[in-house]
Amino acid sequence: MLDILEKLRFEAKKSPRRIIFPEGSDERVVAAARALLREKLLVPVLVRADALPGIECVRPGNDSEFDALTDAFYSANAKKYDSRDQAAEALNSPLFFAAMKLKTGSVDGFVGGASSSTADTVRALLRCVGLKKEAKILSSFFLMILNERNMLFADCAIIPAPTSEQLADIALQTARSYKTFIGDGAKVALLSFSTLGSATALSPAKVRRAWEILKSEKRDFEFIGEIQADAALVPEIAMKKTGGEWKGGANVLIFPDLNSGNIGYKLVERLAGASAIGPVLQGLDKPGNDLSRGCSEYDIINVALFTATQCGENN
Repeated sequence: MLDILEKLRFEAKKSPRRIIFPEGSDERVVAAARALLREKLLVPVLVRADALPGIECVRPGNDSEFDALTDAFYSANAKKYDSRDQAAEALNSPLFFAAMKLKTGSVDGFVGGASSSTADTVRALLRCVGLKKEAKILSSFFLMILNERNMLFADCAIIPAPTSEQLADIALQTARSYKTFIGDGAKVALLSFSTLGSATALSPAKVRRAWEILKSEKRDFEFIGEIQADAALVPEIAMKKTGGEWKGGANVLIFPDLNSGNIGYKLVERLAGASAIGPVLQGLDKPGNDLSRGCSEYDIINVALFTATQCGENN
């Protein structure tokens, strides 16, 4: 089986994408950009004040597109700014500037957050790029790599307390992401401390309602909920707890809230030795992703490769 990261590298080389990095003065970003360019995986565009030999660098102060970016940004956000000058001032932020470059098609993707908070990075992407027409919310997933097993965990970074409708949308988005990055065969489990009505508390009822929403339309992937994690994963336990309705082997886990999702992925990462890559954002109109401020050069490269793959999905 082709390693998922090697698969992403292989696909990226076929059609190198232009990916903008708003924190282009961060040495980790510079090192990642040089590596990506050296391996011909993508074309990095760095937002920074000074030039770097061999790497495209841009900045708001002398960008030929700045006036057009300002017009487009102010037109879309007139209710948030009293004047065009205020909008132009906001665009002097590297995050907003880079996100508008993405919005207008100057670049194909965006990778930020190396030295900015998730809240600031996501705010820039939502205000400049917005959501896909079919997406109700912005959510995220982590790719969990454990031995030769690839799984997606969602949502572990964005929505603290999703409603039933939001859980259903997260499940749909993550099943599509599984197909994009890994292939067919997504098996989605909406997790709870209850399995198929074994508990009647409010939390399982919320997850059960999400399953009912998913059931209301034809889906091209398997799904089950509400279900406990052991029954979602282990065939023998699935047989006992669901009477054969579910066969186990889930590869997409949807957590009922951000507490359980964030705790869950970190436990699997630290105790089971899994590699956790993400969070990868899903639902944006164009590909943009957020980094942890503690990210390494290796992390930046991996998230950039995911972003490049999302660019192909958007074509």
